[in-house]
Amino acid sequence: MDLRQLRYFAAIVEQGSFSKAATKLRVAQPALSQHLRHMEDELGVALLHRGTRGVQPTEAGERLLTRAHSILAEFAALREQVRGEAEQPAGEVRIGLPGTVSEQFSVALIQAARERYPAIRIRIAEAMSGFVLDWLRRGDVDLAMIYSTSDPKGLGIHHVLTEELCLFSAAGAAHQPALAGRSAPLAVAAALDLILPGPGHGLRDQIDEAASGAGATLQPAIEIESYSQIKRLVERGFGYSILPRMAVAVQEKAGVFQTWRIERPSLHRKVYLAYSTERPMPTAARAIGQLSWEILRGLVVDETWIATLGEDGGPPKLYG
Repeated sequence: MDLRQLRYFAAIVEQGSFSKAATKLRVAQPALSQHLRHMEDELGVALLHRGTRGVQPTEAGERLLTRAHSILAEFAALREQVRGEAEQPAGEVRIGLPGTVSEQFSVALIQAARERYPAIRIRIAEAMSGFVLDWLRRGDVDLAMIYSTSDPKGLGIHHVLTEELCLFSAAGAAHQPALAGRSAPLAVAAALDLILPGPGHGLRDQIDEAASGAGATLQPAIEIESYSQIKRLVERGFGYSILPRMAVAVQEKAGVFQTWRIERPSLHRKVYLAYSTERPMPTAARAIGQLSWEILRGLVVDETWIATLGEDGGPPKLYG
């Protein structure tokens, strides 16, 4: 078994089919199949299961994929590790971002990286925080912004900022007396016609947990994953919602939404910069990690991002 076979195997699993992997690698499909057969013969186990949904790794294939990602990343970092910091960082850096983070952060990062590190190419992938965390663990991304993780094993996690969650509705809508002020107890908010993501979404799970602690039960009127669609439904008078204040700041300033602080308890969400400690980190990824930290905290300081700075005061030592 050699590095080329490991790279081929990883591509087949990531693409979900031999044909897509062959196109990406610019290798004939029969050659890929032959390499896989040689690997399975050498190891004495089946590595892939072929089904109607494409190819999936077997248990042995999952174990090999984990090691393959680690070996390939280490090999890619070897040249930079040997040469040190003598040259300008170069290469591709993959970053996983939740959509709300990407909306505020991606353009600023790309612009700053182009000015400071012109030889680095940034690839940004967006998904819900849970999916981003899965990408990070699998090695599909080098860096990630996540909201939380109950199992930090194998990860370096640094608290960058904390943002407030607020209740909001269409401006001018009629409200019950409990909403006459600028704040609302969570128990009151939970009883409203709420439009929220469904169970399993990180934001929804956080609100559910807080509501339960306050002795309330959420029974949303509408469940939908997309923040943009939630805001459209609220704007059209279908109900209320709870989202990060940053996500509704523009509409609030324009007079489209009315907002309330949530209290008893207040709701906040932490944003973390994360990376794997189980794989070597190339110089380019370290550079972009440091830059990401600077940009995010700068957005808070200049009040572009409505949030407070995280508990970790200085940049992560890994990036220093």
